[in-house]
Amino acid sequence: MTELAQRPATPPHGAGARGTARDAAICQAALELLAEVGYDRMSMDAVAARARASKATIYRHWPGKRELVLDAVRSRAVPEVEPPDTGSLRGDIVALLRVMLEGIGGEDLSLMAGVLRAMRSTPELADCMRTHIIDEKRYISRTLVRRAVERGELPPTADPDVFHEVAPALMFFRVLVCGTPADDEFLHHIADDVLVPLLVRSGQKTTPCKESR
Repeated sequence: MTELAQRPATPPHGAGARGTARDAAICQAALELLAEVGYDRMSMDAVAARARASKATIYRHWPGKRELVLDAVRSRAVPEVEPPDTGSLRGDIVALLRVMLEGIGGEDLSLMAGVLRAMRSTPELADCMRTHIIDEKRYISRTLVRRAVERGELPPTADPDVFHEVAPALMFFRVLVCGTPADDEFLHHIADDVLVPLLVRSGQKTTPCKESR
């Protein structure tokens, strides 16, 4: 069974328990609005209303929207995922895709979609999102591949980044771009026809083609 444990969030700006709770509510409001309306349409007025805080309180700690969003993403609690262990690589992939879809994946996708356009013009925001939404989850694919190697399903040279890079991209495109539900048929398709073959191939040594004379 998959276990989800909430990793403690990094406290945002604020002194004392009262200040921490208030600022945490502001950061949470910012994250919710990012997922709902996106970075460009999010306003400090809307954050203040959602958090039931004054704009003066917000501007006392964050000079602008960019700084607030960066702090909100950094302070966001990140669920720790124990990758499912079904006894087979194919089973693990399908089970993990369901976790991505039903759990942290849905939240991450909405947040990423909300800031995607702004990431192109704000390098600091792009780096922050990649660190806290993408890079922190590399251990999941590494665990998945390590177990498959131990079972003899993959060679030791198999590349864990194949799953880490390809699976989220497929889910993102299916759910947010196409607007199509990622049902079991789709999950089985990308496991059988894309991810398992790619992982197997990633561990195979290829012989360079001989130059034609």
